[in-house]
Amino acid sequence: MMRSKRLFLPTIILIAALVMTMVSVLIAGIALKPEITESEFPFSITYELDGETITINDVYKVRYEEDKTYKHRMYVGEICDKEEDNTYYTLKKEETGRIELWTHFYADYLMGDPEYDYFDDEAFEPRIYYYDVNETEFHDEETLLKHGVKLVSFEYPEPIENSLSFSHFVFPESEVSFPSIIIAFLAWLATLIFVKKDNEYIRRKPINIVTIVFNFIVGLVVLPIFTIFAGLLSALGDIGDFMNLVLYLLPALTILSITASIGLRRKLYAKSALIVQFIAPAIFAVILIISSCLELM
Repeated sequence: MMRSKRLFLPTIILIAALVMTMVSVLIAGIALKPEITESEFPFSITYELDGETITINDVYKVRYEEDKTYKHRMYVGEICDKEEDNTYYTLKKEETGRIELWTHFYADYLMGDPEYDYFDDEAFEPRIYYYDVNETEFHDEETLLKHGVKLVSFEYPEPIENSLSFSHFVFPESEVSFPSIIIAFLAWLATLIFVKKDNEYIRRKPINIVTIVFNFIVGLVVLPIFTIFAGLLSALGDIGDFMNLVLYLLPALTILSITASIGLRRKLYAKSALIVQFIAPAIFAVILIISSCLELM
């Protein structure tokens, strides 16, 4: 009973860290949807080509497409009979080159989604481009006038005012790594400061020395490797939502396993202190084995 009481504070610290980590995972996994899911945006563009003034009067139609397996919001936009997401007009096409008018319409921007803003550094307006036979792009006024084209005027719609509400939960991605590492680091720091060594603790006991050495090896060698791996995971490939999440949390789990090792060692659970710090490497090894088996199937 007395030995169990020794672990009260280390256990509370670890449980608090795990709960906060799970909360951060849930928050990161919240997907939002727009209140307004579709809208139409009339527009007008007037240009001059080979001495003739031409006006385009058209409508850009946008709709939100919900995907319960995906966190980021997806919008689809189309101009009348054009293909989806085709927002440019070919004004002239010859063997020596072609002239295109790009509307620069973005469905998510016009739907008032706060996550997307493409026009911080440039104006929201159409632009005419000339492409030569080598696909070199020109949009300077001198080149355009040389090929008999210029933008005269345009009337563009304003983005609508929209709001977001809860849609569903998804498995979060790399955004969970950093907050979970911070939480784990705070738990480690709290353990170092507040979990005192037991009166019977023997610093030079061989198993304690071995445990401390492995604490440093896991912290200084294994942890950076797991952190880099988590950062590159999206580029390395998808091995499944759940296993991806575990790998994103592996750096934090490594810190927490070291934290548990420190608490157990200071409270005289020497063997458990030695073993517990290898939980994260063991999980990593299991995931590698599973992913290798899946590739062979």
